[in-house]
Amino acid sequence: AARRGTMGSARLLDGLVFLLMCYFMLMNVTVERSYCHAPITRESTCFLCQETVDFCEANNPLFLERPEWMRLATCFSAYGFLPFYATIALACLTAGWKEKRFRVPILLFLGAKLNALLFYHAMEFLSHAPPQNLVAYFGVEGPYLVSIALVLNKIAASSKAPAKRD
Repeated sequence: AARRGTMGSARLLDGLVFLLMCYFMLMNVTVERSYCHAPITRESTCFLCQETVDFCEANNPLFLERPEWMRLATCFSAYGFLPFYATIALACLTAGWKEKRFRVPILLFLGAKLNALLFYHAMEFLSHAPPQNLVAYFGVEGPYLVSIALVLNKIAASSKAPAKRD
């Protein structure tokens, strides 16, 4: 029964990570790609753009200023990170955390993503317009950091798990 509980919580964690990856991919193909190509304004018609403007006016004005470093970082995320989010989602669906074909690209991606997040947040907080409402700011940005911890946990747990016997 304890093993069944552990298996159930592992699948629940897979489900949470899968949903986070879906959210990140949605942001890649909507807001991030729109931001990459043009400023997001009240006149923008892309999916979730009006919500983004509302949020940024209140919590992240620097995003709306669109400094070049942020535009480039967002473009890189919009076009470069999606395949890795899809790889993590596939690892969730197949419980493939032990498989080298998943582990190696996922671990390399997590290193790159963590580096990108640290740079992004350092630039945000050291800018002339740092986020003022940290709860709201990290409510939106926090899932990226949480997902890294969850995926590392999944990979570490799979390293300790006994090999499957057929």
